[in-house]
Amino acid sequence: MRARYTLFLFFLCFLSTCNCLNKDPIPCNVSSSASSSSCIAALYYVPDKPKTIKETTALFGVPASAVGVTDNGFLVTVTCSCLADHQQFIWHTNYKVQTGDTWNLLSEKFGMMVVEKQDKQLITSMDVMLDILCGCVTGFELVTYNIKPGDTLYTISLKFKVDMEEIRRFNNITHDSSLIFAGDNIFIPTSEPNKNVEKRTSKLKKHVVLMISLAVGVIFVSISTIFWVYYKKRQRQEQKINNSRQSSLSSFPSSIRATVFPYSEVCKATSNFNISKKVGQGSYGSVYHGNLRGFDVAIKQMKNTKSKEFFAELNVLCKVHHSNLVELIGYSAGAESLFLVYGFAVNGTLSDHLHNPSEKGHKPLPWHTRVEIAIDVAKGLEYIHSHVKPFCVHRDVKTSNILLDSNYRAKILDW
Repeated sequence: MRARYTLFLFFLCFLSTCNCLNKDPIPCNVSSSASSSSCIAALYYVPDKPKTIKETTALFGVPASAVGVTDNGFLVTVTCSCLADHQQFIWHTNYKVQTGDTWNLLSEKFGMMVVEKQDKQLITSMDVMLDILCGCVTGFELVTYNIKPGDTLYTISLKFKVDMEEIRRFNNITHDSSLIFAGDNIFIPTSEPNKNVEKRTSKLKKHVVLMISLAVGVIFVSISTIFWVYYKKRQRQEQKINNSRQSSLSSFPSSIRATVFPYSEVCKATSNFNISKKVGQGSYGSVYHGNLRGFDVAIKQMKNTKSKEFFAELNVLCKVHHSNLVELIGYSAGAESLFLVYGFAVNGTLSDHLHNPSEKGHKPLPWHTRVEIAIDVAKGLEYIHSHVKPFCVHRDVKTSNILLDSNYRAKILDW
């Protein structure tokens, strides 16, 4: 009785630990209608110790795109072939022999899927060509799977979501002998390779389109946000500048006889600063001829960076009134510019009448007119030197700074 009990325990241990199918590989017969000479196959690789995708690709010598992650290892996609000197489908990979390597250790490194060649000696640092067991059947993609302790056909069919009867059929497992053993390799049939490739390609395309769409969306939102923030910041800055200008302009005493013109009127008077309206270029800006509220005027445009000079000139011109000084009518601000509005001198500058006047459409000035112009200039200079408080010095008296009105009376500017 004791001997029978011992034999029963031994049989149980044999079932739980051996699980050996001794399955023959799929025969390599290119003439068979059921097989193919080359196909896409997969290896279900479970490493003996944890590995990364990078380490797995280096071991098998495949690109990272050929390696997928599973719940306990990797699925390595390979090209399975039927070679002339082989009796089974295999996949070749190169391997440099390490110190202490044996065929058993090599088989363990590659997930027990290496076709061992015990008659071939392994020499350290030698490159050897390893045969990895795989399978080809027309219409299916086969996965080489090494049976683990505790596996059954039922658990394997659940793992790969494959009908158990299909696994039986491809591995010649009958219902009378459905016992499988750890350490053996079996082939798991999946769908057709082309369909798998199409599914993967389709899924990859969807992921790529999704990623591109998300990237474009993020970039668009980012650029829009940047422009919106920039626009708002610029708007606030312009508003601040305009408020500052208006505050500065409005800070002049109310007794000053000068009109603050809206920017829109200044634009209209000069036809939006048309080049045909330009009559001169001063030291601080351009001068345009315009018609403002029915009067001919000269509008001097200055950049807002010249605000110091603008306010200095405005402050002085608003305080002086003399027939031989250019008359300030008003001022304005807008579009990053400052404007001074003067009375328009019909006959231009004295320089135009003294230097090649015929080329500019003028006749030579009579001597008595020249004397009157000289007297007018002297009176204007005497006024700003002696009667303006604080006293002013022109420092830039020249014929281009002397204007002539319709009666050829001189008016000094830019002082």
